[in-house]
Amino acid sequence: MRGGHRPGPGRAVHRRLRGADLDTAETRLSALGAVRPEPQPLAEQWRVLLDPAGRPFCLTAK
Repeated sequence: MRGGHRPGPGRAVHRRLRGADLDTAETRLSALGAVRPEPQPLAEQWRVLLDPAGRPFCLTAK
């Protein structure tokens, strides 16, 4: 993170990953333990997944 800034207690870092093919990226991340919660209102534009610890992150298309 720039400037050594870290989120305070109770705050999260927003993680966003980009890829050319959302389906392929989701499949690869699922193999690593990510899960896809429902609903996914705009799944053609981005996906919200949860890492194995339950923290959300986003996938977006290039």
